[in-house]
Amino acid sequence: MSVGVLVDVMLALALVGLSLRVVTGRALFRDMVLFILFGLVISLSWSRLGAPDLALAEAAIGAGLTGALMLMAYRRLVEGGAEDSPGRRRSFLALPVGVLSGALVAVIGFAALGVERVPGAAGTLVLEELPGTGLGNAVTGVLLVFRGLDTMLEMTVLLVALLGAWAVLGEARPGRLHQVDRDTPLVAALLTSVSPLTLLIAVHLLLAGTDSPGGAFQAGAVLTGCGVLLVLTGTLRPAVAAGLVTKLLVIAGLTAFVLIGAGALAFGRPTMALPGTWAVYLIETAMMLSIAVTMTLLFARSRGLYPERR
Repeated sequence: MSVGVLVDVMLALALVGLSLRVVTGRALFRDMVLFILFGLVISLSWSRLGAPDLALAEAAIGAGLTGALMLMAYRRLVEGGAEDSPGRRRSFLALPVGVLSGALVAVIGFAALGVERVPGAAGTLVLEELPGTGLGNAVTGVLLVFRGLDTMLEMTVLLVALLGAWAVLGEARPGRLHQVDRDTPLVAALLTSVSPLTLLIAVHLLLAGTDSPGGAFQAGAVLTGCGVLLVLTGTLRPAVAAGLVTKLLVIAGLTAFVLIGAGALAFGRPTMALPGTWAVYLIETAMMLSIAVTMTLLFARSRGLYPERR
């Protein structure tokens, strides 16, 4: 057995084992940690499958940002008096729902095996038309040129999630965050070194996304990591109200999609038809900023942020 096959077998076993532990676990905090580890293993699996774009997105968003949000939610539950007891009672619907979900997956799997295989005409067409788009990365070409409406709807879902969080917060002040004073040893050095490096990596991923793995989602996730660090160190403080700049950044990605996509109709082109590579960069930049600001606000559990003045 070659080393590559051995690694694939270990990843497959790890995914199955971690998924079972997450579903059957009784300790909430431990299950969250296992879920984050599960996301990292999935990221490695995507890398082994030759899908670096998905690997980057899973590591940054699926494991990193989602894990951070889950841990913040857990802390809020603990502060509210919720217990993380190994012996907590489970709903009587858990077993039936699990059995039905497994049966549904089995039915879909058997149906997929019985479908007649046909050549991948869609993928072949995309590769043939890709040079005309000016993009060297097939993933970016699919997301923005061939399936732009789907990507726009993803930005819409992110915006709706933030609006829902704001609706739940109401007019109350944001919850207290555990923030580290910047005068704490090594914190200032951490901010000085990590923040510019994070910005540089995000810009690189954004620019590289047109020709190689990367793009707005990966760059936005990296920027969110910087935003989370600034919130935790007290450099950015949660605010009750969102300022004009914050609101514009939140809707920037969706607005760029709508204006450019609808503007194509004025020139007799199909809806969502991008006029050139400049439009790709514009939309990707707007999406990166929207993703970063939205996810940072969700982490901070606030409507806005303001810089701490010293």
